[in-house]
Amino acid sequence: MHKRALIFLFSFVFFISLNATKVFQNLFINRGILTTVKNTTFPFLAFNSTSSYTQVNTVVSCLKNDTLIINVTNNDTTLHGFKIKSTSLAFTINPSANITCTLYPTQRGVFVYYDHLAYPRNTYMGLAGMIAVKDKASDKVYFWNLKEHLTGYNQQLGYAVNWNNYYPDYFTINGKSFSQLQLDPTVKISNQVNDTIYIYVTNTGQSMHSLHFHGFHLTSVYADAKLIKNNWIKDTWGLFSMDAVVLRLVPDKKGQYSVHDHNLVAITGGNTHPNGMFTIMQINP
Repeated sequence: MHKRALIFLFSFVFFISLNATKVFQNLFINRGILTTVKNTTFPFLAFNSTSSYTQVNTVVSCLKNDTLIINVTNNDTTLHGFKIKSTSLAFTINPSANITCTLYPTQRGVFVYYDHLAYPRNTYMGLAGMIAVKDKASDKVYFWNLKEHLTGYNQQLGYAVNWNNYYPDYFTINGKSFSQLQLDPTVKISNQVNDTIYIYVTNTGQSMHSLHFHGFHLTSVYADAKLIKNNWIKDTWGLFSMDAVVLRLVPDKKGQYSVHDHNLVAITGGNTHPNGMFTIMQINP
């Protein structure tokens, strides 16, 4: 079955340019295995740009005022869903079926897309990523999708678990942990003094995460979050599950500076430090 939906995102009144750029993005719901920084493995699901599984959910990226067309195919053997948080858009997708939706983002922002069926089971199992809307193509941008994992819960495929007993043992950004994060150019900040840097952050895990930036204060330029407002200036940002924020960093000094979750267990992986949510920024003269 093929379905189409047309929705207007982030603005109720606007004019659509006849010359708007059309951006096409394919997403496939794939089942596979997540391999941790310690080579522990467990079942996982992801939205990928092709039918080949990877453990990193695809970042859907466009510019404001683009026409964004997303096609989602269920490459799994069970029913799944597709929803964009804070909108009325929601689909169910049968195995081997696909849906198409068209969006008209009118401002910079970051928006969680996810499988809303049997929530939070399918989202926890991996099916949640971000739509990143940039102001202009020349923006210096990074994309951080935060998740945490409890190995035993994944092995149960998310069924019959007690969330009151949820104690994660692995913590990832874009499916990776330190020191893997230092090799990921979408995560590791490497820029110059006085550069304007935008960090798109989504928390698609089930726990709260509190990102602490050493050396600098950042400004929130977009927030869909319980504890964050636009134009706040802070060095620590608390994100509840399914929160999203765009942070602006303008470094005023050179050096190396760490970023980590203030919840210190989240810096570990398999009880080993610092195999978790930890990265080092490189700011050059």
